[in-house]
Amino acid sequence: MSLQTDRSSLAGPDALGVRTGLFGSCAVLTVRGEIDYGTVPVLDEALDALPSGLGSVVLEMTGVTFMDSAGLHFLRRLEAYGLRQRIPVRALNLRRQPQRVMELDRKWPDAPPTVRFLGRAAPAGAPTVQEPQ
Repeated sequence: MSLQTDRSSLAGPDALGVRTGLFGSCAVLTVRGEIDYGTVPVLDEALDALPSGLGSVVLEMTGVTFMDSAGLHFLRRLEAYGLRQRIPVRALNLRRQPQRVMELDRKWPDAPPTVRFLGRAAPAGAPTVQEPQ
């Protein structure tokens, strides 16, 4: 399998970019910019475009500078994708602001469980992706 795509929202201060790469059977979605209601469709498109037969999906979030509740909903959709495909999914390297959104979400009464696949290290066999400086 071979895959390399770039997607982005409209240019501007709220721009979001997603680079999708395939490393063996692991799809890596490298995200940069702000995840909010106006930009999350770019993530949805990237997820919908993933090929079948993947072994895992990594959402590399080092470049995410802001995330609101739309990002939480996307993370839940990513988790559901992994369950449907029966593959591991992982969101890695959240900066402080997105981490804080996750922490606040956990405190909200009757909120659905926050995704359980966040981490700072890739699962075995998945590449570590760094955003260029």
